[in-house]
Amino acid sequence: MKLKILSIGKISKSPYETISNHYIKSIQSISKQTGITDFAVSEFNKSGEKNTELRKQKEFELIKNKITIDNSVNILLDEHGKSLSTIDMKLMIEKYTQGSKNELNFIIGGPDGASELFSEIITEKISLSSMTLPHLLARVLLLEQIFRSLTILINHPYHRE
Repeated sequence: MKLKILSIGKISKSPYETISNHYIKSIQSISKQTGITDFAVSEFNKSGEKNTELRKQKEFELIKNKITIDNSVNILLDEHGKSLSTIDMKLMIEKYTQGSKNELNFIIGGPDGASELFSEIITEKISLSSMTLPHLLARVLLLEQIFRSLTILINHPYHRE
């Protein structure tokens, strides 16, 4: 199973870069123990389109072209998505990594949100918070929750209840 984060916007040269890299390395260090053969974060430039809807459509196309739609589970992060606890996140990751698909993709749209076109390809929509979060902070939170979920799966002492 490949696990990917597909995100509009670049984290490099931002205050979030160091912590993001920390969690990426941490996930990569334990991913094989959880059945994840490859973990990657793909960043896409925000569209320069001035019209918001056209910009979101172009961002959708960028991400869609990086997904093997027939062989993937696609989870969109959205403030109106389903709220999950850490254990719910762990159960979701566990369910999908043990399923028949080869890719588990977490998708983060651009600062204006995600195009409605994503409804064509997503399996489910989740929310990290009912609060509006800075785009790059949401990515760091997602990385941490993926890492935490994976540590629970392998009984690593990182997560404490």
